[in-house]
Amino acid sequence: MEIGNYLDFDFLIRFLEGLQKFLGEDSEILIHDYRKGYDHTIVYALNADLSGRHVGGSPKGGMITQFGKSIEPLKDSIQTFSNGPKDRFFKSFTTLIPDENGKIIGSVCVNLDVSQLLIAQNALQAFIQHPATDIHTPPATDMDALATKNVDDILQYYMNQAEALVGKPMSLMNKEEKIKALDYLDQKGVFKISKTSVLLCETLQISKYTLYNYLEEARSGRSDEEA
Repeated sequence: MEIGNYLDFDFLIRFLEGLQKFLGEDSEILIHDYRKGYDHTIVYALNADLSGRHVGGSPKGGMITQFGKSIEPLKDSIQTFSNGPKDRFFKSFTTLIPDENGKIIGSVCVNLDVSQLLIAQNALQAFIQHPATDIHTPPATDMDALATKNVDDILQYYMNQAEALVGKPMSLMNKEEKIKALDYLDQKGVFKISKTSVLLCETLQISKYTLYNYLEEARSGRSDEEA
């Protein structure tokens, strides 16, 4: 792959190999060449087993709309968060490569698995913000603050509390953990908010049918305990 005389590709590869080793085994780096079509754009991959994408693979759908356009509006690296295989959650950045005319012809993509960092963040947040406090009962100061917030903020607050209770982000929860989180949210009355089910389906990555099945399991389990 030769992308213009202005880019020393050998140096780029050596630099990226060093960067991947610096970031560690929870990182991968992919180089795309868009000039020969969009079905097989990956021409170089470092530690690609992380996401299961390899040389000869294709880009994610969101990038296809940018091929061949001027790089000027997108000259800054694009940072995103996304879900990956095997309960992984990636923080990524993509730097686009222009040709001598300033048109986008390739990209360098760095993906970092931050799943364990998010779990640690939630554990630390729960410990620091709520010392010696039952996670089911926010401090009075928090409740006072909630009284002044809109329903979106209240819903997000209790979703954060549910993540702290389980100890990991909702996108990484297994079935039992999702049921536990939904049980907590149900007891807080968040399903009285109209947009709750839509947001939870997106966050938990489940269908509406599955959401209400899990919610029914949570309610049944709570009834059995109270009986």
